Amino acid sequence: MLICFALLVFVAQVSAQESYTINRTIVTVYRDGVAHVRVEASVDPTEPSVTLPLLSSSVYNVLALDEDNEPLYYEVSEANITIYTLGASRLVLEYDTDALTSKAARMWTVSFTTPHQLDLYLPEGATIIYFNAPPASIRTEGERLVLTLPPGVWEVSYVLEAPPSPPPQPPPQPQPPQLPTTYLALAALCVAVAVIASLLSLRHRRPLALESLKKEEADVLHFLRERGGRALEAELREAFPYIPKTTMWRLVKRLEKRGLVTVEKVGMQNVVKLKRSKD
Repeated sequence: MLICFALLVFVAQVSAQESYTINRTIVTVYRDGVAHVRVEASVDPTEPSVTLPLLSSSVYNVLALDEDNEPLYYEVSEANITIYTLGASRLVLEYDTDALTSKAARMWTVSFTTPHQLDLYLPEGATIIYFNAPPASIRTEGERLVLTLPPGVWEVSYVLEAPPSPPPQPPPQPQPPQLPTTYLALAALCVAVAVIASLLSLRHRRPLALESLKKEEADVLHFLRERGGRALEAELREAFPYIPKTTMWRLVKRLEKRGLVTVEKVGMQNVVKLKRSKD
């Protein structure tokens, strides 16, 4: 009985670990010390969410996309991020952090702990002077050194070459003769007419965009109009219980991308506002 119980526990642990697979992780370090992290993973479309480790607890410019480049809802907690991936089979996570690098005199050091293999792209013109363990490989891509690092604790130090001086500026060229003021006024009038014509064209096209809305999107816009043009995202979920949470969040993002609504963060809530046309 104990052996069977141990086998069941092992199978459950393996299943939990296989909810996602990291395909590739790229860390690109720039000359100012900011690091951009990109994680590409395969996920189980039947799982409601996955939790991935972050290389730092201090991250910003976070973006999570599915295979259709649609944004995914996420929550960051300390050094982990939970992404709601129900229905998605692939995931791309990107974020920036300046907590991986430090500088002493002319020497930069990038240090982190990674649970999986990654490719570290050092800044252009970097010369490595120390690493705490041999990388799996070192290569060059353009002006950058690329280190393939297995899972573990890593510390890489480097110095940067001085940026190249700008090329000499050509001597100033003689200025062309100035156009008469009458021609300039005529050109300005033509530009103004073109801008007004473009605005009128966009105004007439707007109903076509509304006609192409899906039923759920039109229902949400109608609900916002009845609420005075604004509502909390939580109120939308309550008003449309048949729409899953992640599907509602993607629906709102689509309406925002089409310029029909705006989303404003107020405290811990998202306020969805109907974007009124400026007639």
